[in-house]
Amino acid sequence: MASRRLFKLIFIITGLLSLVLIYKYFNPIDHAIFPQCPIKHFTGLDCPGCGSQRAIHYLLNGQLRTSFYQNPLLFFLAPYLLLGFYLELIPRPTQRELKLRKIIYSYRAIQILFAVIILFTILRNIV
Repeated sequence: MASRRLFKLIFIITGLLSLVLIYKYFNPIDHAIFPQCPIKHFTGLDCPGCGSQRAIHYLLNGQLRTSFYQNPLLFFLAPYLLLGFYLELIPRPTQRELKLRKIIYSYRAIQILFAVIILFTILRNIV
């Protein structure tokens, strides 16, 4: 059982490392291997995720300003998402971690997150 868990962990780490290397060395603008946004393709409007692949590429290459310009929402949501993943992966969370997980996944937090994403989408298509 432990070897199966270790295999899964190695598989996940290898996959993530591969993605990081691909996004570091290949710019999504220049290569067709990256998926294009269907919303942008059909409507011409930017979705909340548009520019995220380019932002990750520039971020991994140390170009913070350019990365932020591609998708500012990524900079605000990434810590939230990473914290959420971390809190889900803890095998035996403390009371403090349970309380934090309950706060960031609360109904109110999800409503705020949804409102921020909708507002961001509207503003990025107007400006």
